[in-house]
Amino acid sequence: MEQQIIIHTHSQQLSGVLHIPHYNESKKKPAIVICHGFVSSKVGQHRLFVTLARKLCLAGYAVLRFDFSGCGESSGEYRDITIIQQIEETIKAIDVLEKYSDIDLTNITLIGHSLGGAIAASVAASDRRIHQLILLSPVADAYNDIVKIVGQERYQKCLQEGAVNYEGFELGRGLFLSLSELRPLAEIHKFHGKVLLVHGSEDIETPLENAYQYQGILNKRLESNCELQIIEGADHTYNSPLWEKELQQKIIQWLG
Repeated sequence: MEQQIIIHTHSQQLSGVLHIPHYNESKKKPAIVICHGFVSSKVGQHRLFVTLARKLCLAGYAVLRFDFSGCGESSGEYRDITIIQQIEETIKAIDVLEKYSDIDLTNITLIGHSLGGAIAASVAASDRRIHQLILLSPVADAYNDIVKIVGQERYQKCLQEGAVNYEGFELGRGLFLSLSELRPLAEIHKFHGKVLLVHGSEDIETPLENAYQYQGILNKRLESNCELQIIEGADHTYNSPLWEKELQQKIIQWLG
């Protein structure tokens, strides 16, 4: 079953879809929340998160994918987003799971892609409800990674004029000013659960080195439980049916 839901924050209404398995209705379902990345949505590039959520649902997981404010079908404007706001919205999305009696609140996995990976890492570091963490092609240094993607010229123009166009999205100065507040590499050691890192070997937007940085920090924990899976040839969004299928298989096998 796929249920359209609204996640209310103090100022916005976030659009979400909750996938709930049909079978074993009397048994509580482990839950997964998906955080999309920069200039993306709960659908994902080439419907990446739709197909992933459906595969995970078939495997027995309740899956919530949602749009950050200013993205997809949520309220708000993209030019107004900030990193702190996206962290707060992720926590609100997790809060929604508490309304469902058939969801196992002791078994919540957070998945984040790209900038959503950095957001997910920061949330998992402070929110004790998160049991496991999966980071897909994650941003590591938010400021430098996003400025590199957008380009120095657009970045400087945004700082001077207050907003700039990037692939049809209006980026606001507030986003760039808030990027320095997102420091996932400095916080991820606070998370004590299992972590899966997945990265494409040919990712030029968030390079493979990002995954190695996360892995290096996570493996220093007493409860390391960190696994890195590299998809050979894959780009940032796993833009091939073969790469996407391999991504799904790696996640489902790891969740076990």
